[in-house]
Amino acid sequence: MMIGRQSRLRVPFPKRPVDLERREETRIHTVMRVALVQRDHDVGLWRVRNISDSGMMLMTQVPVVPGERLTIGLSETIAVAGRAVWWDGEHCGIVFDRPLDCAALLEALVAEHKAPLYRPPRLPVASRAIAYCDKGLHTVRLSNLSQRGAGFAHDGCFRAGMAVKLHFDTGEEHRGVVRWSQDGRAGLYLVEPIACARLESAARL
Repeated sequence: MMIGRQSRLRVPFPKRPVDLERREETRIHTVMRVALVQRDHDVGLWRVRNISDSGMMLMTQVPVVPGERLTIGLSETIAVAGRAVWWDGEHCGIVFDRPLDCAALLEALVAEHKAPLYRPPRLPVASRAIAYCDKGLHTVRLSNLSQRGAGFAHDGCFRAGMAVKLHFDTGEEHRGVVRWSQDGRAGLYLVEPIACARLESAARL
């Protein structure tokens, strides 16, 4: 859902200002929140540094062009749209298409997080990996990734509770435990999280 209210739009990020945290507008910090950012040519998981009624700051090392349009999915049901105003190599300033009530938005996100079926934002991917388990070596097709999990399709040999080691084409290896497996699909919980910087661009995976 899109959360917002109609009012005059203030542009909070004309450029990367030195006194970014000293604006008159109160800014609510959302440390460690990850969002699914969709672009015309890519999608990735970026960290949300802070948010206000009129904009937000995201942490990303992926190049962003001022004026570029972005859709930021804060959960599976809550998303906001806006455009990039600046990028300094590590952070990106976004101004929303329309102002929103960020206090109400954060309250809705907290309620969703407490729901039994809550899932953090996941990065959609379509790539292969090698999975090692007690039944041997298998090729699996990854469908999504998050810092703590991976979804994949398999040949039916994986079961809940099985220890698995995923080997990616990049040479990276990640150990995890199968949380569920049904109809040739499975969800893996990763013992060690994937660095968020590795998930900032699906095109780079």
